[in-house]
Amino acid sequence: MGKEAIKSNKSQIQLYANTQQILNDAIDRVVVEIHNKRKSDSGAHKILLTGCGPQCGSTSVSISLGISLADAKWKTLIIDCDLHKAQELKKLNDATEKGLSDILLEESENSNLDFEEIIYDTNIDHLSYIPCGKSMMSPVRLFCSGMMKQLLQYLNGKFDYIIFDFPSVAVAPDAQILFGDVDGIVLISALETVTKRQIRDAKHKVQPFADKYYGMIINKIDIDLYRKYVKKYDYYFVDKKGNQKLDGRAARQYKKKKKAAEEET
Repeated sequence: MGKEAIKSNKSQIQLYANTQQILNDAIDRVVVEIHNKRKSDSGAHKILLTGCGPQCGSTSVSISLGISLADAKWKTLIIDCDLHKAQELKKLNDATEKGLSDILLEESENSNLDFEEIIYDTNIDHLSYIPCGKSMMSPVRLFCSGMMKQLLQYLNGKFDYIIFDFPSVAVAPDAQILFGDVDGIVLISALETVTKRQIRDAKHKVQPFADKYYGMIINKIDIDLYRKYVKKYDYYFVDKKGNQKLDGRAARQYKKKKKAAEEET
């Protein structure tokens, strides 16, 4: 932490934080697991997210994770690594002029090369964003390039956390290129969207990098199922009136103190 903020005159990317307590609680649990695996405060802790199948919600998870880390005042960067999808199909890329694919297409000997031009500020303090750039037919070749290595080296000294948002390993091999370059790999699955075979295949692809595998996030879970496996997740939640939903004696004591405070004012 404490790194200098990156200045930019480019358009600011607008991100929207979750307001649902249950979603924030789930993300906080992921943040704790990732932060506890951080081995050093020097250099960026690089985390790669990829789906077991399409439409798992890896982008929404990446954004929520990035916002949480930034809220803790860690200098955080999210990189949109889906170079297959057309730029105009992504809302976060509407205000961007240049992105990841554009810089990776540059010649390494270009003396005017400036990685800063693809790093955008967001409306969240301490959180930056690199858009995908224009879509490519064969982005694998770009991720294998020397330019990608140069970019990673540059970013390593600028940020505390870097989140790579890749398309699903079930539909594109792109993420596998960076398995060896990141600190942690997180698979994203989703109920009633991903098959058991896709999960097995995704874990098989991660197996050679088992020491970097942080685990799997199951997305799009029904609230009743979540409640079944995560007991008392809402113990400290507040209701619409701002009262904490505590149990038994704790709840009675809390309400009693709050009522007394209101009477004094």
